[in-house]
Amino acid sequence: MKKELLLATALASTVGMAGIAEAGSASFSGHTRAGVEGENADSSATDTTTAKQLNNFNVSISETTDAGVKIATGFTLTDEGGAESNASGLTLTFTDGSSLQLIEAGSASAAHAVSVPGASGEQGISNTSSNNSPTALTTGAGSDNVGYDYATVADAFGIDGFSANASASFNSDVAATSGAAATVTLESSYAVGVTYKTTAGDSTVTIGAGWNGADYNSQTASKDGAVWHLGATVVTGDLTVGAGYMDGDYVSEAKEMNGSFTSVGAKYVSGDITFNVGMTSADAKDESLGVAATSAEDSNDTVGASIDYVVASGVTATVGYKQSDSKNEATDATTYSGSAWYVGATVSF
Repeated sequence: MKKELLLATALASTVGMAGIAEAGSASFSGHTRAGVEGENADSSATDTTTAKQLNNFNVSISETTDAGVKIATGFTLTDEGGAESNASGLTLTFTDGSSLQLIEAGSASAAHAVSVPGASGEQGISNTSSNNSPTALTTGAGSDNVGYDYATVADAFGIDGFSANASASFNSDVAATSGAAATVTLESSYAVGVTYKTTAGDSTVTIGAGWNGADYNSQTASKDGAVWHLGATVVTGDLTVGAGYMDGDYVSEAKEMNGSFTSVGAKYVSGDITFNVGMTSADAKDESLGVAATSAEDSNDTVGASIDYVVASGVTATVGYKQSDSKNEATDATTYSGSAWYVGATVSF
């Protein structure tokens, strides 16, 4: 509780003595995505077709103090169809360009995961909840909302193109209230992330890496969280290619996992048309808390492609396709494997 009180006092002092105007500057953005998706699972001879209607609306608020420190926050009214309001934390951007996020700061490791090209659209067959394969380069990079994330300036430490983040979060008071054998609550996390961007001939190369460690309150789990990722993208004219890899231990619900995730993709822009192609391969051994990882692997492999066409300013039409292959405990999960397609449009503002 002392950590939370000290953090609250620091925030109140920062805002209360800032000398800012009564009303901050606000802006909003968002989109509506509407389309049709078709799925053909390997376990069925028939297709299922459903409408996809997703919305996003964000409000950003910021103001600058007399000392030149920018204070920013915001909230989300709805996020991809979810009818919920979600407030952001506070971000302080200092005069030298460095920044400090407070409350819902996230993971420094996740902040430096490269964006590997992949199929756009809302197509895909949902996997079974018992398949604990990683789903992204950021899998396992968890954090509690009470924490911070510090980001350096660009070209940090005198190195052109280099930037870094360091974050930590603390949940010891809340986590201590639950510790049953079948429950897992994140107690604390620590993370670092780095990005290096440079040019090589006509190409721009971006390399990102990160590490995230997490402690849990479970007295049964035989491991804590420790995951890392490494990836790179190369942009040459209108062509972007990228690849990323994640590996490590992560804990969730009543399971502890050791898994890896690989993503490879390419994007080509030709006028108003963007071509995307990508593949992912993920596997993990999942066990009950406190049990050694000796089981057969879960896995999930996907291949997808899409075409985006800018119909008008703020309006993009998308056609996408994805093939999925899921295995649970090394056994084909035909209900959660198969092909899916999507046709729709995104209207942004």
